[in-house]
Amino acid sequence: MNHYLRIGGAILGAGVAILSLLGPVAAQSPRRTAVGQPGVFIDSGQFFAPANSQALALGDLDGDGDLDAFIANIGPDRVWLNDGVGRFTATAQLLGYDYSTSVALGDLDGDGDLDAVVGNAYNQPNRIWLNDGTGYFTDPGWSLGAASTHGVAIGPLTGSAAGDKPDLFVANEGCNEVWWQWGTFGLTNSGQCLGYLYSQAVALGDLDGDGDLDAFIANRGHEKVWLNDGSGLFSDSGQWLGNSIDQSMAVALGDLDGDGDLDAYVANGLGLPYPDRVYLNDGSGAFTDSGLALAATDSRGVALADVDGDGDLDAFVANGGANWVWLNDGNSVFTDSGQRLGRWDSRGVAMGDLDGDGDPDAFVVNGEQPNKVWLNSGGSAGNEPLFVYSYLPILRKP
Repeated sequence: MNHYLRIGGAILGAGVAILSLLGPVAAQSPRRTAVGQPGVFIDSGQFFAPANSQALALGDLDGDGDLDAFIANIGPDRVWLNDGVGRFTATAQLLGYDYSTSVALGDLDGDGDLDAVVGNAYNQPNRIWLNDGTGYFTDPGWSLGAASTHGVAIGPLTGSAAGDKPDLFVANEGCNEVWWQWGTFGLTNSGQCLGYLYSQAVALGDLDGDGDLDAFIANRGHEKVWLNDGSGLFSDSGQWLGNSIDQSMAVALGDLDGDGDLDAYVANGLGLPYPDRVYLNDGSGAFTDSGLALAATDSRGVALADVDGDGDLDAFVANGGANWVWLNDGNSVFTDSGQRLGRWDSRGVAMGDLDGDGDPDAFVVNGEQPNKVWLNSGGSAGNEPLFVYSYLPILRKP
């Protein structure tokens, strides 16, 4: 006879075992709401247990077609699975016990699902976690050095020589590194030392229009652009963007002025009153400061998405206090939407359609406060949950 347990509308079968409930579980069915104003965010009502979270990445980790969250913490990293309407439940796995600062998702082993690379600080080794396709991760034991990492990015950097498997760009307190994939499994340090500027974040994109991925680095000080020759070898573009006192914590790339190339939004913070900056690309990888100085809000993270449905990229900025939403006029001129979302020590944000209503929502990770999901009220479906607090550790049967 099969035994099943129903919690919050989800049916758990005999193939899983419940270890313990680490917190209260309360759930109500999602309600159908009228379409709200695009770009206006509402609290989903979820409070994810504080875990000193530092960064996150969104992707379909369990193969069910919606966006899940891999969260990097000071302590064990966690995977939170989405039920399709923006309600998240943690799996049982405690992944590592490191000072994790960053995470990126990509298919590292070529099996068709998303794996994770986690960057760790304080000279703790970075880690690779391989996904079995259901959101269950294992450590393959690949060595990635120990360089006090603050940012990681995954992408094909070496062209056809590496097949379809992506490589890594790692932003460190010291030399930034590029790790290539050669052979069946494993990563090899390319030996490049790309700057020495206390780097905090990296974003990859084709910045100079030659068809390969380049790197924009946010540093505590001047920003740097590193151009790829197509073989995974990077050269300094010679640009020193911003000034030496900016404390840049995050960067996101996107076409902000509608000219078809990738521009950069840089979030500045670290508890200091430095405004965010927008750098515009001329298409060749040469950037100029737009002249915007976007309110000194102690910014820690930024994600770009068309939140108000007008066809251009807006910015959701995670701050040391309330989070802000900046609306783009299509020409890279950003105005404050007036929203003040949360009041906690936010460290990072990622955006995507979390509740299946067709517009971008925001998942924000906080330091010693609960992580939060903010739902965009302008979608066509309006599947916002009334209230959900789930913390259900699930252990697979051997």
